[in-house]
Amino acid sequence: MAESAEERTGAGGPALAAVQFAFTLGWTAYVVMLPGMLGKAGIALTWLPVILLLDQAIFAAMDIAFGVMADRMREVYQRLARLLLVLTSVSALAFLLLPMAAGVSPGLLLLVLLLWVISASVVRAPTLILLAKRVRAAQRPALVIWYTAGMGLAMALSPFLGLWLRGADPQLPFAISALVLLGTVLLLLRVSAADGASAEVEAPAPAPFATCLPLFVALVVAGIGFQLHAFVNAAPLYQLHVPQETLPWLMPLLWTGFFAMLVGVGPLVKRFGAMPVAAAGLFVAALSSYLAADAGSLNALIAWQMLCGAGWAMAFAGLMEQVSSAGTRGAEGLFMGSFFAMTAVSAVLRITFAAYWLAEWQDSRFALPAMLLLAAAVIVAVDARKWAKIRMPKSP
Repeated sequence: MAESAEERTGAGGPALAAVQFAFTLGWTAYVVMLPGMLGKAGIALTWLPVILLLDQAIFAAMDIAFGVMADRMREVYQRLARLLLVLTSVSALAFLLLPMAAGVSPGLLLLVLLLWVISASVVRAPTLILLAKRVRAAQRPALVIWYTAGMGLAMALSPFLGLWLRGADPQLPFAISALVLLGTVLLLLRVSAADGASAEVEAPAPAPFATCLPLFVALVVAGIGFQLHAFVNAAPLYQLHVPQETLPWLMPLLWTGFFAMLVGVGPLVKRFGAMPVAAAGLFVAALSSYLAADAGSLNALIAWQMLCGAGWAMAFAGLMEQVSSAGTRGAEGLFMGSFFAMTAVSAVLRITFAAYWLAEWQDSRFALPAMLLLAAAVIVAVDARKWAKIRMPKSP
């Protein structure tokens, strides 16, 4: 990523990417291993979607709670850094104990799981908020890209991790994941403290929170659509052309397109603005999702999948950048916490749909993601006109 001197985030950006990479892979290990741990604890697998729903609901609540807490703190950096360190340590310990708790009792497993989900929430929004409160407005787009890149790279590797973990004892993977996440958070705290806070002569005031409500609605609608396409429909579409054994090599291609597109998102946002880029990305994702469902060959399907990932990169990073800019300066926690809460809400709705309603929507399951992405694109495109009239901090 080419950045001007004013836009550089020092080592904070790469460290932020490392934290999100470690957290996302840890979440993948958790999802892969959870059915086995439930079985070991004597909990019926019918509870699996319920537990995953509750996980996301807790993430949503904690994202907002941690964000608001960060905005209200005095000596924000010191206190938020201390909170990050303490809760990440608790999260690492709880993650280490999860496999052992499964062998003791169902109640202990659920208690440790609850402790882990609550404490692990601190590495979602607060890590970005920690850095966002210390950098200039012009540096924030780079933070957004680094955050998204860490997440996207981990998602691309997740199918391979799932293949490797299948049938394995969770103790070692969980221990490695917990220690790596704790190490990356310690690295983030160290480099952010070393970089110091950036002085800003004219710090912009945050926009009214209500101005972001249409954007959050669009994010939820788009999130459901994209997650249905990526996590529910992608595998069946590939299996129309190849056997199931090939899926681990094909499923990452969507996220490869996502990750590759991030290189160009920053310049596009600088040139056209965050909302137009997000709207364009949603239109691209909607079109490619629709065409993927009708792909006549494997090569065509791969192309549409990668294009859908690229469109989602534009949409996700563009919307995150808009929300981040809207919260500058002083309401970063509320705005960014709400952004991540909406991603969790969309996950709740996607899991609910896949677990309980998918059978009733079989005839339109492949068209539904495109419809939702298109609806979100229209909302963002219309809302972009409003944001164009609101004075926002500009990148140089």
